[in-house]
Amino acid sequence: MIGYLKHLNDPAFAPFINLLPKALEAGDDMAREAAFLEFCEIGLGHRKVEAWKYTDVTKAIEGEFTWSPARQPVVHAPQGVVINPLDSTFFPNVGDDRPFAWLSRAFINGGCKVTVPAGLSLSEPIELVVDTSEELAMVCPSFEIEIGEGSRADILLRFENGGKSSFTSVIVRMHIASHASVSLTKIRTGEGAHFCCMNTWQAEGSSLQLFDATAGGSLTRNDVHAVLKGQGAEIDLHGFYATGGEEHVDNHTTIEHAVPHTASRQLYKGIMDERGVGVFNGRIVVAPGAFGTDAVQMNRNLLRSPTAKIDTKPQLEIGNDDVRCKHGATIGRLDKTALFYMESRGLERRAAEALLARGFLGEVIIQVRNEAIRSRLIELSETYFDRHAVEETL
Repeated sequence: MIGYLKHLNDPAFAPFINLLPKALEAGDDMAREAAFLEFCEIGLGHRKVEAWKYTDVTKAIEGEFTWSPARQPVVHAPQGVVINPLDSTFFPNVGDDRPFAWLSRAFINGGCKVTVPAGLSLSEPIELVVDTSEELAMVCPSFEIEIGEGSRADILLRFENGGKSSFTSVIVRMHIASHASVSLTKIRTGEGAHFCCMNTWQAEGSSLQLFDATAGGSLTRNDVHAVLKGQGAEIDLHGFYATGGEEHVDNHTTIEHAVPHTASRQLYKGIMDERGVGVFNGRIVVAPGAFGTDAVQMNRNLLRSPTAKIDTKPQLEIGNDDVRCKHGATIGRLDKTALFYMESRGLERRAAEALLARGFLGEVIIQVRNEAIRSRLIELSETYFDRHAVEETL
């Protein structure tokens, strides 16, 4: 307990310190306390830390949260998929400097291990649904996903009905065996605060399509760290974030090309309306000796209001010469020429604006390979547009 005495008078830590005894009583107390001590040592992210430069975490920590030990997700799994409870050995990676990975482990109160056996090809998606609707509830599920050699699967992870003052912190870890093919789509809706720490590891010849969609929530922070550790591994890392009101979405991604002859494609799109804020920080890291790397990263943003804001920072860290890497970012508004053209053809102004904005997100949504999941994303974007009518002015 001594390790976090220094935070006793810090209002940002108070809700967690007050809840810790209840979490310890739920069992697994040594692992929980060790994780909480690590969380305290790292500290909450703040603007003086580069990784949190554009995001004020403290606004997500207001009031006294409630915590209960059993908040299990709803799981829909096709035949052949194995679902097991997590055991006490589940832990963030040693050296992980993301504070909410450790906070999640300290207060873990749901989740499961998903195993897709080798050679299994699924025709229907695996669906994991987390309900975060309870006000002031602290929801900390964790998911361990094992994709067997030569298998094929699509996974949908949904966080729904976020209560206005709810607090969700989740860990997702996925290991993909050689020559397996998997897509994982994460959808976050509702209100409240949401933090996600995701790690993926890919063996040789494997392919991963990872899609992250956020529409809603007072504060969202998505951290993705993908490691391509086998030759021939490929990843498509895509997503969209759509804000309005005073919503704030912060996406941090790292793709690590650890061995030769791996490939990555990344496209994130953001739409910010009213006083909404978007943040994108994407890193491509090419390790020394990882020759033959082929990596492309792009972040495109659309501001629908003069008070909306985006901070974007694409990064390349290249350890050798024999690579093909490029990145870029754009920030703009609705195309006035296109609007004029559509109006001249008889389309009303608001209908033209809506059509352009939908097309903007459609470019990234169409990347999702599973039709049913793609339809969910279209519905999510339509809900956003219904809540935030386009009112762009020339």
